[in-house]
Amino acid sequence: MLDNIPDTLTLAEIQEVLQIGKNTALRLVHTGILPGHRVGGKWLFFKEDVETFIQNS
Repeated sequence: MLDNIPDTLTLAEIQEVLQIGKNTALRLVHTGILPGHRVGGKWLFFKEDVETFIQNS
């Protein structure tokens, strides 16, 4: 599905892939709907989690 996307995505890349704003992306993370990991002050997301989110949406 996301063949030409790297294995980890930043918050900005999530916004672009899902075509959502920053507040919406953060709301998905904070509610646990989209698993994300805070590393060194940046949000990172695994491509597999994003694919699962898209399939379940």
